[in-house]
Amino acid sequence: MRNTGEIYRDALFLENLFELLSIEPQVQDPLAPLPVPALKDGIRFQDVDFRYPGSDRMILKGFSLDLKAGKIAALVGENGEGKTTIIKLLCRFYDPEKGFITVDDCDLRNLRQEDWRRQITVLFQEPVRYHVTAAENIAHGDLAAKPGRGDVEGAARNAGAHGMIERLPEGYETLLGRWFGGVELSTGEWQRLASARAFLRKAKLIILDEPTSMQDVWAEAQWFSRFRTLAARATVLIISHRLTTTMQADVIHVMGGGRIIESGTHAELLRLGGRYWEAWKTQGRHYPQPAAALRPE
Repeated sequence: MRNTGEIYRDALFLENLFELLSIEPQVQDPLAPLPVPALKDGIRFQDVDFRYPGSDRMILKGFSLDLKAGKIAALVGENGEGKTTIIKLLCRFYDPEKGFITVDDCDLRNLRQEDWRRQITVLFQEPVRYHVTAAENIAHGDLAAKPGRGDVEGAARNAGAHGMIERLPEGYETLLGRWFGGVELSTGEWQRLASARAFLRKAKLIILDEPTSMQDVWAEAQWFSRFRTLAARATVLIISHRLTTTMQADVIHVMGGGRIIESGTHAELLRLGGRYWEAWKTQGRHYPQPAAALRPE
């Protein structure tokens, strides 16, 4: 009787499973997809409105943003302003309710999803922890390219992870994670490994979501110096609350109310004396350069 009761209880969840499997994707590929542009001009959000399915709250309202090709742009703002939503729209997990997202004036909806996503690298704040060897962890960044050992080690050196990996018991062949009795890394070390995974993938668009949140300001400065060299030919979008990261971008965009309310370089925004300056005034005392030395005119 107990087994029968368990079977009945488990069967109730199968209905939810089958409902999930029967859902048709809302984002569809076009019947006649266009080739992915070379990303020579940039990416543009044009008057984009967006809310998540089933929600009445408008996340983005009349949102417009230009990401110039070959430049590093930073996006800052309070929680809930829609910064992560920008990533999801760029990856085309959703389509805008209104407005357009274009790449070199080509609407994303005219591209095959797989073709477009092959051109993107996304590095999230909480990295994925693959419980395989260190070399395989990095190689997962671009499995389709079948990277060799030289490619993997090169990516690790560029990300500042080579020394850390060399100190592991079996170097690049060390099994990581506790699932299969491997070596556990700190959160910062996992983040560095994820950076190597991102460097391995030769992408036209690089999106970084809090990429240095687990590093101190010295390691952060070294990482960004290496990153700027490696991303010289890519278009980069950095989302971060740490102004020591965003201040090194070519242009900084400040979000408020689902829109861009300020744009400029670090120095220009400080002179403007707006929301960015207020944030710097609060955070800047923890940074090597004191906020008091940078006041708006």
